[in-house]
Amino acid sequence: MKKNCSCGQGMDVTMRTIVHARKIHIHHVPVYTCGSCQYSELLPDVKDEVVFIMRRLVQKGMVEEQSVAFDHMHEVASVIKECLEYKEDNYLALFERLSTERVNQLLDLYLVAKACKDTDWMNDIERRLNQLTGFSVEEHQAKIS
Repeated sequence: MKKNCSCGQGMDVTMRTIVHARKIHIHHVPVYTCGSCQYSELLPDVKDEVVFIMRRLVQKGMVEEQSVAFDHMHEVASVIKECLEYKEDNYLALFERLSTERVNQLLDLYLVAKACKDTDWMNDIERRLNQLTGFSVEEHQAKIS
């Protein structure tokens, strides 16, 4: 399924900075963007995590501006950002290849965490693996730009 905008044009996946209350800046968030009308919306797969981060930062009662790199917290965002560093014609194949490499890296890290009996680290790696394995690139056949 290709994502189309309400104006009828196709949408690209781009990385944007989400700003909340002029104080919270979440960088490198994957969003659908329409090149025709400039409408943007979060990828459904990352929306809950972005909202969670915003709420967590608001609950801390922060008074100063704060910046967070979303690609450091979410594996799908990280792989999409990595795809943008390449000049490829077939971003879907590139995303699949980089995702597979990342899953293998995380599985290797999981073995180290397990050997160290570090359950917090193991849980974090499981969460990150679930982000990647739960993401279907076929549902997001938009151009990555």
